[in-house]
Formats: sequence, structure tokens, C-alpha cells
Amino acid sequence: MTEPRLDAALQLARRVVIALAVLWSAALLVVFALRLTFPLELEWMEGGMLHQALRLQEGEAIYPPPGPEFVPFLYTPLYAMVLAALGSVFPLDYALGRAVSIASCVAIAFAIARAIGREGRGRSSRAIGVGLFASSYVFAFRWLDIARPDALAMALTVWGLVLLREAWGDHRKAIVAGLLLAAAFWTKQTAAVFIVASGVGVLWVAPRQAWTYLLTLAVAGGVPLWWGQRVTDGWLWHYIYELHQTHAFNAERFRSKTWGMFLHAHPWLLPAFGAMAWSFARPWLAARRRLDRDQEARLWRLLRSHRGPAYWAWMTGAALLASALGYATQWAEPNAFIPGVVLSSIVVPILLPRGGVKELVGLVSIALQLVFAAVVEPMYAPIQRDGWRAWTASYAWQDLARTIPTAPARERAQRTRAILERADGPVFALQRPWWSVLAGGRGHVGSMGIHDVRPEARARIQDELRTRLRTQPAAQVWFEGEPPEWLVPGLLGYHVVERRSGSARVRPLTGYMSEAGMVTPYREPQLRLEPVAPRLPPAGATVFADFEDGAPQGFVLAGGWGRRPVRAVPRNAPAVGPIGGEYLLSSAGAQGLAGQGTATSPAWQLPHAGTLQLLLGAGPRRDDLSVTLERVDTGATVTLALPAEPFTLRSVRWEIPADWRGVTFRLRLDDRSRRNAVYLDDVWVVPPAAAHAP
Repeated sequence: MTEPRLDAALQLARRVVIALAVLWSAALLVVFALRLTFPLELEWMEGGMLHQALRLQEGEAIYPPPGPEFVPFLYTPLYAMVLAALGSVFPLDYALGRAVSIASCVAIAFAIARAIGREGRGRSSRAIGVGLFASSYVFAFRWLDIARPDALAMALTVWGLVLLREAWGDHRKAIVAGLLLAAAFWTKQTAAVFIVASGVGVLWVAPRQAWTYLLTLAVAGGVPLWWGQRVTDGWLWHYIYELHQTHAFNAERFRSKTWGMFLHAHPWLLPAFGAMAWSFARPWLAARRRLDRDQEARLWRLLRSHRGPAYWAWMTGAALLASALGYATQWAEPNAFIPGVVLSSIVVPILLPRGGVKELVGLVSIALQLVFAAVVEPMYAPIQRDGWRAWTASYAWQDLARTIPTAPARERAQRTRAILERADGPVFALQRPWWSVLAGGRGHVGSMGIHDVRPEARARIQDELRTRLRTQPAAQVWFEGEPPEWLVPGLLGYHVVERRSGSARVRPLTGYMSEAGMVTPYREPQLRLEPVAPRLPPAGATVFADFEDGAPQGFVLAGGWGRRPVRAVPRNAPAVGPIGGEYLLSSAGAQGLAGQGTATSPAWQLPHAGTLQLLLGAGPRRDDLSVTLERVDTGATVTLALPAEPFTLRSVRWEIPADWRGVTFRLRLDDRSRRNAVYLDDVWVVPPAAAHAP
């Protein structure tokens, strides 16, 4: 390629990457705006962070002994402190927590641009850095804008590193850098990796300010730790360090899967890295062959003069290490990749060759990556499960519905929030403790806090929660998935009033419960329980059976049906509902779904007009299950349709036809499956005037 053509191609490529970076930045801001006001959690832990801030506002301990009222997330407290302070001016709600994270993302973008510009790189390089950061939003699991400490911790970290790079001859910047890195640690412990790495990096970029920086770090990190230990009676260190040591370490994630995920999500950057490697390796290899010792000494002095690129390469290595360590921790999610994403966005444009074919290759590679990230989402679950042979199944076209709340999703969330705000008493939501606050309560321990503490504390909290639900009934009890077995004894006196599955659920849009890529989506139902209340039949109705006395009421139970009706929240089978009281008839007895057999009613006589109504359910499928009406005189049968929604009871209505009026019949339920169950409650005959009442 001739030099004029190469120059023209370079100019075009620079304009393209600038345009793509601007588009990515604008798109990300639009996404942030559309997610900001979602009425419930975008990620299931958001409410726990708000609960911690609320306790700070009310003067309560945020690192207390573990109990049923509260167990903190295992993070340092600065993010919650920021929310508590801002919450005295603005409403303490999801939007406030997200606004802090969005502002932090903007700060990160400015820090990236400043770091690249201070290394003498131009506008296109700064655009590349910001564009790569913005384009990694999906790869970082849509975590940047949620009410959690990740974005704030990263903003403090990267600005601390930027000022440390500029601290040569400036003790004030060294002090501010130390304060920012210490604040980053007090926002999230991941910053500890950068603190250690910066202790080496400062010797390269500001050796005469090293003592100022390190002393600032020691004071700003150590004094709050000493004070926090005193005021929490030692619980601070227990939560932010000791409990972390009880989490398992996934060596495979550390050795290979983290790096594989970065490669999987950024394949088009490989040519850019190749151009950078060749640009730096070629003169060095040539020098090793031809230069004498004096020339090599001059070469080393030249390398030392490139302190900035070396410093940022070193800190990027630390960031990738932090990502690998974070992702290898038990229960970690891809938000662990945020440090690697941010620092890589700085180092790539800094190390990109200037001029010539190598820069053109790098620019084209980066442009392709920005386009790739816009249209393709990495779905890492197939590779996690099947290895690299599954790579073709591990990408999906981007779907905005996985990122931006749709109108129906927002409506469902708003309707759920209204149900909570209208609750006639306290609310207990095991996975979403902030829902208790939305209902006017003071919050409670969440499921993650229960899992985090030591076994003896966990057993005590579980026992206290069971007792509290029995002795101080909640107006509503919510679960993501089935109630845990340890809590089932505390749910005596409650029944399911709503069982949501499929699109009826209110799911987060970020994290493991979401439909987003990277992991297998969470498919379990969402349950709402309330204290048992009778379901009253319409006026004039005949009640054949309701099972509220706990007896089979004349039904002959054979096979695996057990001896009596069961409660709707059993130990060994999914919770079912809604039902008409506390008990129902079910083939899911002591053997769980494996139970088989029949349940046959006594002989009942139909009136000469009206509608037979009964609550029927099946689950998880309807295979080998049946509900039939059988005439005693002729043996003729009618089969009733079972509802399709698993473990959900619906009112089935059968208008009595002319040839069945006054007939004596039996109701028969058959379960011929070891994987499914059939459910029955509230068998009524309703007079014509009330036949269509709900």
C-alpha cells in the first residue's frame, strides 16, 4: 500500500473507531436511563445494599452479630455510607443506588480518557479506551449500573491509579491517590490487589513520592480498620475477611476459565494484540542480535523513559489477576471481570502502534470488536458445561429485552410493588429483604446472609425465623423458587395465594436470576404466601368437599395417596396453590412426586341445575394423570382437563348437562406417574346465578 493510501486508510479507520465509541457511549447512557427507574431489583442483591444503608441512617450497626434481623453482605462499608448520606436528601430507593453507580461509570470513562491522553495519545486513542469500556457492559454481566459497590469501587481505583501515574514530583497527588485507593478498598475488598500492585508501580512512576503514597495508604486503610474493629467488637474483620476464607476456591476458573471468557468475548482484539506484540518485540529481538553492551544500556534507558506504558501494563496485569481471583471465589459472577475490562481499556490504546500498517491492523481489529459486541452476546454456559467444542452454541444475537425492561416487565414489577405497599402487616421475602421495607417494615436477614455465616450461626438464625413466622405471622411471604426445607415447619398456617411461572414472574435483568447470557437462566417459580383464610363458596352452593378438617371426607385413598389430605407447603414436594384453605388432596404425599394411586370420592348426587366447580392442579406435567366423573348407574365417564401451569390450581367448571341432572356420580383422580402429581380442593356445586362468580 502506498504511503498516501495508507495515510487515508488510517484517517478513515480513526474516524470509524471514534464514531463507534461515541455510539457505544450514547447507547450505554440510554440503557442506564431506561433501567434507572425499574421499580424492583435489577439484580437480586440490590435490596440488601439498600437495607444496609437504611440501618446506617437509623443508627443501627451494619456489622452486628448475625441474627434474623440482619446479616451484611461481605463487603466493606463505604458504598452503603454514601447511600445513607445521599438518602437523607433523596429517597433511599433503587434509583438512588443506581444513580451512584451510573455517576461512577461516567467517572471511570473520564479517568480512562485522561490516562490515555496523559500518555501522549490522541483523540482516537481516547475514544478507543472509552468505547472498549462501554462495549464490555454485557460481558461484565450488565453489572455497572446496579445498586451495588462495584462501579464506585472501580471509579475510586482507576482515578487513584491515574493520579499516582501523575504524581512524579507532586506529593499532593500522591496523597490523593493513596486516599482514593484506600477508599476503593473500603468500598470493595478487590481493591487490595491494586493496592499491592501500586506499591510496586509507584517505585516506577513516582519513586520520590513513594513514601508519601504508602504512608497515606497505611493511615487511610489502617486507622478505619482499627476503629471499625473497636466499635463492632471485632465483627468488621469477621465479615470482610474471615467469612471469605470459608468460601471454596475454584482453581479451574482461576487457571483457565477467566482467561477463556475474556478471549471468548473479545476475539476480534487478537489481531490488535498481535500488532502490539510485533511492534514491541521486533526491535527488541533485533537489538538482542546486533547491539553491544553500551547500546543495550541505552535501550534500557529508553524503555525506562516509557514509564507510563510500563506502569499501565503492570496495573492491567494486576487487574486481570483480580478478575481471576474474584471469579474463582465461590458464588462469584462475571462482575468479577470489571477490573480487567477497565484496565484493558486503558492499556490497549496506549500500546497500540502509531502509524503504519500495524496501527491500521489494530484500528480495524478494534472497530470489528466494537461492532461484534453490539450484535453478539457471549453465552458462556455451554463452554462451562461442554468445553470449547461447544463454542458455536456459546454466542447469541443481542436481545434488548435481556437488558432493558420491557413495558410488560415494568408493569409486572409495578404491580408487585403495589401489592407489597398495600400489605396489611409485615412482609417476609427471603431473597429480597428490601421488600419488607417497601411494605413499611424494617427489613430482615436475606438468604445470602444466611448462607454466608458459619454453620452454628446459620442454624440459630433458621430456628429463629421459623419461630417468628409461626408466632408473629407475616401478611405476605415471598420466595424465589420453592421454600427451603428448613423453613417449611415455620410455614404452618400459610398457603400459596399466587404461584408465578414463565413470563408472569418478576425477574431481575442482571445476575444469575436473570435471562441474560453467561449463565443458565433461573427458571424457578415465584411464590406469594399469606396466612390461611377460608375460601367461601357462593350463596346457595353445595360443598361436597373442602378438606379443611384435615380428613379425606369420604374419599377412598389407595396407593401412594397416603391417609389424609396434605398442606400446600410440604417438605418433599413443590408448594402448590392457590388453594381454598390450609389442606388439599394430593397424590404428592410422603413419597413426594413418586407416589401413585387413586382417590375416589363418595357417591354424590348432582342437582338438576348448576355448575360443578373444583380446584384442580398438576405438576410438573400432566402425563399419566387424570380426573374423571363417573356415573354410578351406567359407568359413563367425563374427563376434566387439568391446568397446564405446573403446581398451580385453577378453578375448573363443568356445567351440568341435561342427561347428568340428578345423577349420582363419583369423582376419581388417577396418578399413574412417578414424576407427576395431581391436586384437588374445594369441590362445589354452584347454583346458576352464581356459576360465573370468581
